[in-house]
Amino acid sequence: MAENPEHTKKLLNYYGIKGAKGFLTSYRESNREKRSREIIARLKEGAIVALVSDAGMPGISDPGFYLIQMLIKEKIPYTVLPGPSAVLTALVNAAYPGVKFVFWGFLSRKKSLRRKELEAISQEEKTVVIYESPHRVEDTLQEIAGLMESREIVLCRELTKKFEEVRRASAHQLLEHFHSYPPRGEVTLVLAPRDWFEGAFSKAKPTEDEMKALRDAVRKKIYEAMKNGAAPAEAARNAAAILPVSRREAYSIMLEIKKDLSTSGKPFKYT
Repeated sequence: MAENPEHTKKLLNYYGIKGAKGFLTSYRESNREKRSREIIARLKEGAIVALVSDAGMPGISDPGFYLIQMLIKEKIPYTVLPGPSAVLTALVNAAYPGVKFVFWGFLSRKKSLRRKELEAISQEEKTVVIYESPHRVEDTLQEIAGLMESREIVLCRELTKKFEEVRRASAHQLLEHFHSYPPRGEVTLVLAPRDWFEGAFSKAKPTEDEMKALRDAVRKKIYEAMKNGAAPAEAARNAAAILPVSRREAYSIMLEIKKDLSTSGKPFKYT
């Protein structure tokens, strides 16, 4: 069984495996229920069946998990032979903290739901790995640019394949690149943890002046949000999602603003 029999034939030809070609049939999201029943029937007759995916590993953002659930239900033994996994390959390529990370899989195709998912991701303190279609990746990057303007992203395309590409940049920079070179093939996005302050945007620890400028930017963002009616805690959370500062630091700055307002009415002078 193969996601795309034509792709799998190329693999079999490369390794000189001839006997299995005549038994290749497709197994994908659109036919998983019908094909799973056929596979179960053949296994009960004593057949040996292998499931091959086009890229990555069957069962990870892939209909293979449905077949495995049926095998468990029917008490049919199976084994797993791991192949290249885009999740882990991209995570290592990104070189962000990988002790704890979140695998989000594919984002929702509905714009409203995708927006909610990205809002949740913007608050995530762990590294986040997302799968995306090359046809939707520019829309997703546009959303990320609006929610996480300064967040560093590693975009991995066609991992372990001939035209592998890895780019480390902001969402805006990736969009500029893809305006000239439309993305093709499998895409995996790795988003730096919210408080990450190393990489393309800061090769070394920020200087005292840089930290002061950052705190002033956060202070201004929080004050303007509060002035427009946002609750103080919400203003701090939103500032932390947009600017490279921890939620704790943003909350501390928000408390300073409240204190300044209670005494002078002005938290600081705009420049």
